[in-house]
Amino acid sequence: MDIGDLTTSRGKNRYESESDMYLRRTRLEFEGNLIKNLKFALHLQGDRWNQKGHDDEIDLFYAYLDYKFIDEFSLRAGKAKLPYSRVSLTSSAYQLLIERPVSTEAAKRVFDDYYQPNLFFHGNFFEGILSYNLALADGWEEGKTLRTTNTVHTADPLVVGRVEFSPPGWIEKRKSDAHLGKGKHLTLGAHYAFQNSIKYRENRFEEDRDLFGFDLSGHWEGITAQFEYNWWKEDYSEPGRRDKKPQGLYLQAGYFIKGINLEPAVRYEAYDQDSNASDKKEKVWTIGVNWYVKGHSLKVGANWVHTYFERQASGRLTDEHKKDLFQIQGQLYF
Repeated sequence: MDIGDLTTSRGKNRYESESDMYLRRTRLEFEGNLIKNLKFALHLQGDRWNQKGHDDEIDLFYAYLDYKFIDEFSLRAGKAKLPYSRVSLTSSAYQLLIERPVSTEAAKRVFDDYYQPNLFFHGNFFEGILSYNLALADGWEEGKTLRTTNTVHTADPLVVGRVEFSPPGWIEKRKSDAHLGKGKHLTLGAHYAFQNSIKYRENRFEEDRDLFGFDLSGHWEGITAQFEYNWWKEDYSEPGRRDKKPQGLYLQAGYFIKGINLEPAVRYEAYDQDSNASDKKEKVWTIGVNWYVKGHSLKVGANWVHTYFERQASGRLTDEHKKDLFQIQGQLYF
């Protein structure tokens, strides 16, 4: 349930309070092994069901086969996440806070759908100390709408790469924002993605897109913290059209209190919607607490989210430069 600045006044010049009850995530998941070393996954989703302004629909979320040849080399083919952004690669069931950062959500749209069919090579060396991901996908493809004035005619393939390093003894078994007071991990990750020659159907112009980012995450028993930075560029060939260069970062931390199974958490994020223009920053503070009734299988979270918009930022209204939102979410995962 969301309560707060969810709508605008009739004149669109200020925010007004509203409440909204909806199903944040609804999933039906099938996973397993067809034969030794060959995994499959098929997930259906009906996320944000009955949320205001959102169309209710069930669609294909994941559908892939993943074969492990050796520890150093596995091959996955099908519809799945592209391998960039630490917080986005972590399952939504294991998030520290209800919503992901605004900048990483924007970064997921740079190459059209973050969940798209791709050929994915991955593996690890030295018992997990060093790991790599490499994905090939369509990205923006013929007929897709980049913006209201541009439709894709043709484009080069999308290439995405990511590497991660963890010291011996600090390797994370599974990506999670919240490890519930158990174990330890420290991981440094970096990723790069690019797609060139995205040509427009309406004229002879085109654009190139690339994205770079790095992240550092770690936990030791009840203490958890995570930092991530992403930068991307839309490079236009059209004369007089200024390139767009968004960037964003966040820092979040939490502490799991054993016995009562409560975890207070906080996050600060700064998202520059275009660093090539003035006054386009969006800053967000989130304070929350999680109560783990039965780990991540049954938990309740509450967040307060305060957002500030600079003068030219999207989301800024004529008479309003900030908004506040209170969220409560229950999770049942089995």
